[in-house]
Amino acid sequence: MQSIKKEDKLYIQAFREIRKYIVENKLKNGDFLPTELSLCETLGISRNVLREAIKSMELMGMVKACPGRGTAVQDFNLDFIFQNVLFFSIGEKEEKTIREMLVLRKTLEISFMNQAFYVLSDEDIRHLRECVEQIRNRWDETKLFSDIDREFHMTLFRPLNNGALNSLLEAIWAVDDGFELEKKVPHLESTISKHEAIVTALENHNFDDFCTAMQAHFSSGKYNAGGTYEEY
Repeated sequence: MQSIKKEDKLYIQAFREIRKYIVENKLKNGDFLPTELSLCETLGISRNVLREAIKSMELMGMVKACPGRGTAVQDFNLDFIFQNVLFFSIGEKEEKTIREMLVLRKTLEISFMNQAFYVLSDEDIRHLRECVEQIRNRWDETKLFSDIDREFHMTLFRPLNNGALNSLLEAIWAVDDGFELEKKVPHLESTISKHEAIVTALENHNFDDFCTAMQAHFSSGKYNAGGTYEEY
């Protein structure tokens, strides 16, 4: 690590230098950073500045404070980062931002559906059928089913083993959960047949029908930033 220059906010520079130290020294999950005193002397900063930098790293899930022992490196976790970034980005423009995220989810799923079709196993497809049955049972009992809906869509793309995609989709689901629920409820029943069409196409190994069903699923107002949840 190098001593930092007073050109940018000091804690940001400290953050970058510590991150660089972690990478260059190939620190792994559970490895400890140098002591607070050592870091302050090396970087030429005060303890307050260092603690601000470490706190930022904790918020990003990069390190963890271990009382009496020091600061330990954590495994890189995109789920943690994406969910925090999306939640903090909402701010005062909540409705507009969440709707933009839903459009992003549509774009991602439609973009990756071709790859998903060819990697889904028979076991995955059986699980998707079970999800649809659970969704319908929940609805028949006048219960909501957002958790099963999420599992349905994550099952579609989990076999791709694309960690960044899965983490981003999970983060969007977390932000959407419970958002404008009263407006969504009148249209939920219409989505069930759309999920069934997706599974039926997969069970029949019919690529064209699968693509058509996926496009139909995302044709509702929810995914087109139109201010409505009406199904088309």
